[in-house]
Amino acid sequence: MLKDAISKIGKTIKQAQQTYSVESVAAIEQVYADIKNLNTFINKESDRIESDKDINDGAKRNERRKLFEQSARKLELLKEKRTKLASIEELETKLADESGAEDDEPVLKFLREREVRDRLYGMPAAQILSHFGKSLFDGSNRLLLDAILKAPAGFEMLPEDKIQKLREVRTQILKPKIAAELDILRRLNYSIEQIFWLVKKELDSLRRKELPTSFAAKNNMEANDEFKFRPESE
Repeated sequence: MLKDAISKIGKTIKQAQQTYSVESVAAIEQVYADIKNLNTFINKESDRIESDKDINDGAKRNERRKLFEQSARKLELLKEKRTKLASIEELETKLADESGAEDDEPVLKFLREREVRDRLYGMPAAQILSHFGKSLFDGSNRLLLDAILKAPAGFEMLPEDKIQKLREVRTQILKPKIAAELDILRRLNYSIEQIFWLVKKELDSLRRKELPTSFAAKNNMEANDEFKFRPESE
């Protein structure tokens, strides 16, 4: 039943083998096994429904629709289990922990950062980004980066989205190995989420085919915006 999705998942695994470690690819392979087991369940139940001589064609359509709805619920449970990688949360916690990350002279560093903030006081965010954006986002101006990130609450010098981006830049400077590992896991998780999205799309299509004609037409109109599978790559 899920031939199209399973075929595309197989291609995703081949792509992942060129990008991720053996351990990381194993996570996608586990999802692949889950989907194949789900497909086996669907095929088995479909055969049972089709061979039941005690129900008419209309009842069989209704039973198949219920089967695809049940399978969609099973898929959601699998997604909940497979896309919440504990390792991502662990790495995010390590990045957020700044113990031991400060310089040997914290008081002097604090004074320098405050001096930078005093000089920038009153300067619009657009002007700060215009003058210092490149050095901020490539991490080469560490003093300015820290001064902006440590501005007191209520006196932020840049919009929240820019601040968040600078926090990511800072973690890459302080803990590059952890940041790189976290980036790989996030990409992996994205690929896994795309797999579940693919399968859900195919299940929805199968379910719509079993609806009465009037309902099926309405559902097909709502599903015109087709999802295109694009696994994230390097």
